[in-house]
Amino acid sequence: MFEIRWRRRALDDLSRIFLWLSDNGHADANRVIMRIRLAAESLARLGDIGRPSRVRGVRELSVRTAPYVIAYVVDGSTIDIPAVYHTAQQR
Repeated sequence: MFEIRWRRRALDDLSRIFLWLSDNGHADANRVIMRIRLAAESLARLGDIGRPSRVRGVRELSVRTAPYVIAYVVDGSTIDIPAVYHTAQQR
């Protein structure tokens, strides 16, 4: 089992996502954030299930039920999450 470590930027990304959804009339902003967090928690059990990113050493996990991607790095028994972004977002 891996330990999940959210980086400050990823937590800021979650806050921005929540605020954007809330400000734009999405009643399920909390549910979207929960889906992103649950997808990240699946990494604790399954580890390296995402695809390689364009950035060397970084992997990406698509959130199936929301248009977001979790960027992560496997470092021994720890999974670092440096960013979360919308699939239409310029990276």
